[in-house]
Amino acid sequence: MKKTENVSIGGFAFILEADAAAAADAYLKDIAAFYTNQEISDGIEERMAELLRERIPTGGVGNKAIIDSVIEILGRPERIAEDQPDSPDPEKPAKKLYRDVDNARLAGVCSGLGAYFKFDPVILRVIFAVLTIAGFAGFADKSGVISFSIPLVYIILWICIPAARTAQQRWALRGEDGSAEGVRRSIEKGASDMGNALRQVGNSTAWAPIWRVLEVIMGILLLIISVSGLFAGALAIFGWQWLGLGTVLTDAITDLTIEFPEASVVANTFWVQILAAAVYFLPFIGMLYSSIMMLFRIKSPSWKPGLVIFILWLISVVAFGILTGACLFSAATAC
Repeated sequence: MKKTENVSIGGFAFILEADAAAAADAYLKDIAAFYTNQEISDGIEERMAELLRERIPTGGVGNKAIIDSVIEILGRPERIAEDQPDSPDPEKPAKKLYRDVDNARLAGVCSGLGAYFKFDPVILRVIFAVLTIAGFAGFADKSGVISFSIPLVYIILWICIPAARTAQQRWALRGEDGSAEGVRRSIEKGASDMGNALRQVGNSTAWAPIWRVLEVIMGILLLIISVSGLFAGALAIFGWQWLGLGTVLTDAITDLTIEFPEASVVANTFWVQILAAAVYFLPFIGMLYSSIMMLFRIKSPSWKPGLVIFILWLISVVAFGILTGACLFSAATAC
């Protein structure tokens, strides 16, 4: 059994085999000698830690092969010197848009857009929150288009933009190649605090209290709407007798059946009833889930319940439309 050592790299503790620990220590010393700027050395060490955290499971032991693979990505000082470009401003790697789930408040859409376009994501979060709240309150659009479309835009972006799961994807989001030389270029161009730049690009502490207030307001609003909608739906299904409106409902259904005979066929179809309930209730369930996530700042699990609810709702809408059309056609043909 190989001897292991507990080492600290980039502020994180790792368990490495002795030869792996020696290789990592030697590399970091070479980097410190090559780059005389301590900030650059610290930034490269943090990049190394980020890669190691992906490759070594919690409580696991890292071997020399893992250290060598990480060093290959970062680049050894001698290779950096040989590959030093003639141009002082070499061409940057192509950017790729991802959701920044590490800094997410909900799904990482705003933080991803902020990192990609290099602006504070809190600004975008405030815009989304204000437009949604204004829409639901009826200030922006009396027809309710904004109140529906703003959350829908967010959900569509959530579906279409992949999440940045790996270090390479997080670097590509910012147009970086993840190499040691890339760290140097970022720092020399004025990137502040490399450790935060890796995982918290654009998160402004000054905006945090404002965003939290808006987040709570929006969470409370969604909670009120969702609970009211669920209660109204339950009352519509089960509460007519409690309210003494059973006779009124029966008469209304009878009149509708006389006026539109096909409606009774549709209304009495079991799967139409189930799908109609899903189309109505799923959005309110989604709002209830979102309000709980916002109010208590619960991190969304990997299987994304909000996205699952939205997909189920879309399927229900399509299935409801098809089945209703089929029932109407069947009833009309029978007549």
